[in-house]
Amino acid sequence: MRLFFLLLLCTTCAFAQEGPVYTDARNFQFIGKGLPTNPVYVRLDTVQTKPMTDAVKYLSTHSAGIAVLFRTNSPYIHARWKLIRGMFYTNISPIAHSGLDLYCLNKGRWQWCGVGRPGDKDTLNNGPLVANMDTTMKEFLLYLPTYNQVTSLEIGVAPGATLSRIEKPAVDTTRRVVIYGSSILQGASAGRPGMAYPSILQRRTGWEFINLGFSGNGKMEFPVAELLATMPAKVFVLDCIPNPSAEEIRTRAYPFIKHLLDKRPEVPILLVEAAIREHGYFDQKVAQVSKDKNDAIREAYTKLKKEGYKQLYYLPATDLTGHDHEGTIDGVHLTDLGFMRQAEVMLPLLEQLMKKSVRVK
Repeated sequence: MRLFFLLLLCTTCAFAQEGPVYTDARNFQFIGKGLPTNPVYVRLDTVQTKPMTDAVKYLSTHSAGIAVLFRTNSPYIHARWKLIRGMFYTNISPIAHSGLDLYCLNKGRWQWCGVGRPGDKDTLNNGPLVANMDTTMKEFLLYLPTYNQVTSLEIGVAPGATLSRIEKPAVDTTRRVVIYGSSILQGASAGRPGMAYPSILQRRTGWEFINLGFSGNGKMEFPVAELLATMPAKVFVLDCIPNPSAEEIRTRAYPFIKHLLDKRPEVPILLVEAAIREHGYFDQKVAQVSKDKNDAIREAYTKLKKEGYKQLYYLPATDLTGHDHEGTIDGVHLTDLGFMRQAEVMLPLLEQLMKKSVRVK
């Protein structure tokens, strides 16, 4: 036994003596993508976004919800990643905006273990994610930035360590939930990429979640509905009501949703009301705007249900972020607390819809 521990110590020391050996992340499995893209780090590519607005084309290059799966027995993990731009927003942390977020599978559950910290306005970043681990083989999940475009990513491990794809990853890519929406969905204002609510739900369920949040631009343009209808999915979620005006919802929601219902009758669709804006409890104009939007989407839902669409479901905003008024950073965008609450409210309903979808052949 003593000899075993001496050998393990020597192996760990040998790993630690040299700098990391880097491997292009494209050698591993990516999750969180609605369709294959070129390049791999974007959510939609230029062919898929050709009929869409310039804003959606730009935002689709952000890597929100995309993650890399790999396994290694290295005592440390480093990363090198290059970004298209080095800028941060005032209401989003640099780590969420442009950094990386690492989870390790521990006893069947994903457990947080480290982050990649972006430099101040740098586009090329390099640093450790986790260190001083034992050298047993482990599975890892690495989330990419929510509000920046990655142009390259390399994973670094100790010389001599194994770094490879996972043969049977703990993410069921046959159970896919595709979510379309706003800046809140994209990840504003989580503390790190893994705390956007689709990523929380992904770790809770073991399903694959596709984050198609387009900050300020989830406005239900019809070309988006046409693209969504081509994506493999067991459940669709439309959480886009914060972005369009009430009038745009009245004009666009019915044809947008009906197209998805007709093209994908086997897939349940969940409509989510716009979360109640906290400053709307004081600002009466803000409160009225939010009410008008939710009234408009409820009208579209009621009309479609009357037409006989049984695979359409509805989630009111009542409990989305709790009732203590502490779930946002700026009255609109969610903190980690707000994201956790929204995930917990949505989870039971999504589990029901997944069961319905899986039964449909």
